[in-house]
Amino acid sequence: MARPYLGGSSAGLVDVTADKTIGRSDAGKIMSLNSTSALTVTLPTDANIDIGFSVKFIVQTSNNNAYTIKTGDIADSGGDDFVGGLILASATAGYANVIIPAADDCNIVLDANVADGGGLKGSWVELVKIASNEWMVSGCVYSADADTTGAALFTDSD
Repeated sequence: MARPYLGGSSAGLVDVTADKTIGRSDAGKIMSLNSTSALTVTLPTDANIDIGFSVKFIVQTSNNNAYTIKTGDIADSGGDDFVGGLILASATAGYANVIIPAADDCNIVLDANVADGGGLKGSWVELVKIASNEWMVSGCVYSADADTTGAALFTDSD
């Protein structure tokens, strides 16, 4: 079954090598995170997209300086937060967890070498705007940390 296209000028793969702000035209696209420098991707605010907007991120290049995906509204009360969760799998066979964001978490940090994190090549995160102030997150993140807890994957901005 084909994945529905939810808008924008064209579907496709976007190579992200520097900070980027996602817009309405990015709906349904795949963002290939492809840098070794710290990089931040900012999601659109409620006013700039509709419920159902989706975007997917894949790690093309493992980054020891972190890819940060942050919501467009990082306020603690009434800002955008993540719901859902990520599967976190260690490169050590047989070790995996489901990581669920805490209340007010508005950043996803994919750092290939940070303790209790993850973000090796092939990691992926999909985000869908499901309600005002809520992004549903799903995906699978790979870690080189043999006993990663995933505590560094979701953070709050303050």
